Amino acid sequence: MHENFIDVVLDGQLVRALVDSGASLSVISETFRRQLKKLLFCSSQNFTFRVADGNHVKPLGTCILRVTMQNQTRPFEFTVYRSAAIMSFLAGIS
Repeated sequence: MHENFIDVVLDGQLVRALVDSGASLSVISETFRRQLKKLLFCSSQNFTFRVADGNHVKPLGTCILRVTMQNQTRPFEFTVYRSAAIMSFLAGIS
């Protein structure tokens, strides 16, 4: 399972990320968002997502992070969750 993890830099912080090619979103935890001191943008949409364990979770909103991989930096939108079931960072980047 370790081959599904990659090292990326998020806003200057090195992070070990789980890559899920089947994920429709890239997500971070609320705790990690606060640690990075990123603004939370509230969503006007009222929806929930079913996660891998079958539970449904509602996102808190989104934030924008600078992602650096292979010496290239690009901004990406991440969905923020409060749930402890969400690890610090999950990349659903295609």
